[in-house]
This record gives sequence, C-alpha cells and structure tokens, in this order.
Amino acid sequence: MTERPMTDADRTLTALLTEINDSADAYALGRLVERRPDLDWPPEPRIPVPAEEELRVSLDRLAYVAWLQQGLVLASDVPVAVALRAGATWGQLAEALRCHTEEARERYDHLALLAGNPPTAAPKGGDGR
Repeated sequence: MTERPMTDADRTLTALLTEINDSADAYALGRLVERRPDLDWPPEPRIPVPAEEELRVSLDRLAYVAWLQQGLVLASDVPVAVALRAGATWGQLAEALRCHTEEARERYDHLALLAGNPPTAAPKGGDGR
C-alpha cells in the first residue's frame, strides 16, 4: 500500500496534537507540583511521578484535554451556525466535518433551530454521506 503524501492539514494536525499532549503533560505536572512541592527540583527538566500520584496525574491530563475539547466544540458552533444560516444542508456539513449526515444532524441540530433555517437532508445531486 502506498502512503499518501502528508498535506499541510496533516502537518498542522500533527503539530496541534503534539502541542495538546505537551500542554496536557505540563498542566498535569504543574498540578502535581502544587500537591507535592517536594518533587519540584529546579535543575531537573522532568518531574518523576510517584506511583501514588499516577492516577491523579492521568486525571489532570484528561481534565486538560477535556477542557480543550469543550473549547473546540464551542469554536465549531459559530461556523456551523453561519453555514446553516447561509443554507448549508446536513450533507454539506457532514462533508466539511468529515462525518456522516446523521452525526452532523445529531451534533448540531440545536443550532439549526437558532439559525432559523433548518437544512435539508442532502445537497442537490449529493449522496448525503
């Protein structure tokens, strides 16, 4: 199987995911040092996570990623609402969101009501994904 060349979007997504992971680590380790100041050794770049703190550190990483996810969901709502107001169909939204039509409808149906222009099932001549 031949691999497709990496696009600008792929590189951007890879960089974003790396940044999210690094930021989640920094947040979780910062919370660890707040709980356990005895672990903060200035010359050491990595803070060893004691076994009894692994669960809390993992949950702090999860909390950070969930916070980012909630922000991204809100950031998606505005362009989706604008597209709905402009007359986008569920099929068009699904294509842009890279999901199935029903998933797009389930995730953003509440915005269709706010936009005042409920979309149709699929674009003319489209498959509706």
